[in-house]
Amino acid sequence: MESKSNFKRRDFLKTSTGAGLYLATGAYGNLLAGCSPEKPVRIGFVGVGGRGMGMLKVALSIEGVEVPAVCDIVEEKVARAQRLVEEAGQSKPTGFTGPEDYKKLAELNNLDAIYTATPINLHTPIMLAAMRGGKYGGTEMPACVEYDQAWELVETSEKTGKPCMLMENYAYMRNVKMVQVMNQLGLFGDLTHCECGYQHDARYAGFGPDGEMRWRAYGGQTNGNPYPTHAIGPVSQWININRGNRFEYLVSMSSRALGQNYYAEKKFGAGHPAATKKYAQGDVNTSLIQTHNGITITLYYDTKNPRPMDWIYRIQGTKGIYSGSLNKIYLEDKSPVPHQWEEIDNYASKYEHPLWKQYGEKARETGHGGSDYLCMLDFVQAIRNGTDTPIDVYDTASWSIITKLTEESVASKSRPVDFPDFTRGNWQVRKPVKFE
Repeated sequence: MESKSNFKRRDFLKTSTGAGLYLATGAYGNLLAGCSPEKPVRIGFVGVGGRGMGMLKVALSIEGVEVPAVCDIVEEKVARAQRLVEEAGQSKPTGFTGPEDYKKLAELNNLDAIYTATPINLHTPIMLAAMRGGKYGGTEMPACVEYDQAWELVETSEKTGKPCMLMENYAYMRNVKMVQVMNQLGLFGDLTHCECGYQHDARYAGFGPDGEMRWRAYGGQTNGNPYPTHAIGPVSQWININRGNRFEYLVSMSSRALGQNYYAEKKFGAGHPAATKKYAQGDVNTSLIQTHNGITITLYYDTKNPRPMDWIYRIQGTKGIYSGSLNKIYLEDKSPVPHQWEEIDNYASKYEHPLWKQYGEKARETGHGGSDYLCMLDFVQAIRNGTDTPIDVYDTASWSIITKLTEESVASKSRPVDFPDFTRGNWQVRKPVKFE
């Protein structure tokens, strides 16, 4: 359940005329300062390690994108990013290396947006600084880990009229987008259930070369689903969360924690502290989500044991089903053989998402099967057009806060925990994002 302070904040904002008008439009309208197509889109990058450098390369491959500033506390990474921008034919970007220099980027007049790929605890502060500085914000996952952070992102976006986009690249995967098109056209009928999961062996990313714990180990003092957005993002778009439907509550439970101990013992030795440490995060977390429209969701987190990658991405309706695990589909009135799977590619020529039709060839040259490019492209086009981002601040908050809710449910023997309604009831009138 939300804390009393969160309820008070929500109730107070219900009475705010400005916030009510802002939400009722379902868009940012005149609050946004438009960016002419003739003008470049200028993005500052905060955090240019592995992920940040990857997305910097993607941004530089999009016509009209300029990078006037880069920021990282590691000077060598800033220098490397500056060289990359220069190699792309642009002027050397200004470099920032102070621990809070993202605030200086937010004050720059030659930026339209700030993108961040920093450690998770910095995502919210950087996005708040960006929006307060009159800039679009784009952040890696998750955007926030606490209720107050989520509400502050929403309130700041509403007050400034600047979007905060969770750069959830998995919402742009080819078959995920194709299923979105097919679902909007009614091929699956009335939906009843979805399934998704962040499931792959990520133990290698949890420890440094000497067994020191990295953020991907998620071992700390909490136990829930620490990384839900890759899984829940596509499903949320399929079932129109915050746009005619909403998450109502979830229940969650975690298995015992063994995987990191076994891995550390094998890699660093039985006596190593990483092998003997008691980890709070269970190896497998399973959550059940109930939505207002009666569609249920099973959400998994499983990265601590040896296993192949599998996002699941199942959508079930009264007329058919798609299984991401199999990457196959069955439609009762269309599939040629009753009760037998068929390849989803059989439907690509007719139901390919417009983004993939237009940009698929170029997108495939970038990371994560092309989804990195299309995600950044959507961000850039929103900035250029002065419009809201397809993944808006309400999605950003709703998808990210799942971590907090699962931790609360696990800690209280899987009791139901209510989702905050970041739209304050306006999900009932907001329109789904169409694929056209």
